[in-house]
Amino acid sequence: MLKEKTFLIAIICLSASIIISSFIIYKGVELNGIYVSNGMHDISQKLESVNDAAYYNKSNNDIMDINAAAEYLGLNTNDLLKVINAEGIDFPYVKVGSDFIINKIAVDKWMENARIEIQ
Repeated sequence: MLKEKTFLIAIICLSASIIISSFIIYKGVELNGIYVSNGMHDISQKLESVNDAAYYNKSNNDIMDINAAAEYLGLNTNDLLKVINAEGIDFPYVKVGSDFIINKIAVDKWMENARIEIQ
């Protein structure tokens, strides 16, 4: 009889420990899931900002002012201004006030077919 009571107490203790440990594991997984979920959200926001910055930097590297464009083409600024002002040349630029905005990719495409002589 004592053996049966001891066995019953052991089963009850084992059951209680399984239930308690299951609850502890559940809470740990739940909290870890929330932590991971928040971390993934933060990571996705950081990736978006990194991608935006990469796009912005790429765009800025393709945009030149008149001095940078002249240097890129191996000309002095005055010669590039002659090219820009020459009729029928169609050099790719945008003028805002007195500033020139020149896209490097557009200049490269223009250079593929350009046939000009500067005097």
